[in-house]
Amino acid sequence: MDAAEFRRRGKEMVDYVADYLENIENRPVFSDIEPGYLRSLIPTEAPLEPENYEDIIKDVERVIMPGAASPACTELETVMLDWLGKMLQLPESFIAGTHGSGGGVIQGTASEATLMSLLAARCKAIRRVQAVNSTYSESDILGKLVAYTSEQAHSSVERAALIGGVMMKKVPTDNNYAVRGEMLKGIMEKDKAAGLIPFYFCATLGTTPSCAFDHITELGPLCESSSCSCRHSHILFFSVSQKQLDYKALVRFAGHI
Repeated sequence: MDAAEFRRRGKEMVDYVADYLENIENRPVFSDIEPGYLRSLIPTEAPLEPENYEDIIKDVERVIMPGAASPACTELETVMLDWLGKMLQLPESFIAGTHGSGGGVIQGTASEATLMSLLAARCKAIRRVQAVNSTYSESDILGKLVAYTSEQAHSSVERAALIGGVMMKKVPTDNNYAVRGEMLKGIMEKDKAAGLIPFYFCATLGTTPSCAFDHITELGPLCESSSCSCRHSHILFFSVSQKQLDYKALVRFAGHI
């Protein structure tokens, strides 16, 4: 799209919005579609070639507008992130698909994404503990949950723990400012012995001060085995990148999440 077409299409989009507002009374107040309707209307893989503007606008009317009164955009995000997951060759557990076992949506900032991942991990950890011991209240469990991150991590990670109302411990790093498996393992074992419940670790891929990478190929298997060996433990990873990633290492790491 060159500058001339960009101007023309921009004016057309303003007209589209104006027409929508001017004729809004002709559109249904409530949509009659069911949750999940959108997935069957668009491809399961990202297109290899770009589409022209006219076809995109037709898809907006055909796919998005029928669900405009419901979270159509969220459903679109979920499908498109499935596209991304498949392009990165992530494990099947990362894909929402038709079963809803994985997937995700786009957050406004990395800070929001960190908070959402921590809240999701907290919710799942509480459910797992209560499934084992139904006498534990949510407040009983919250006081024992402990999260971890690198001492080099961005301040938004610590802030997420404050908002989520959980304890967070910073893991020391090696001479290259990266967290290693044995460092996290030592802290976790002490916390488990003290009756705490490890449930979350935020790995950093490109630390704020030095752009260092945590040793994710050590940390992934450690957290996977910890989740299996400790009945109360459930650890999720969330990574924040500030430079080009080694995608092969990231995919190997993702298999342990």
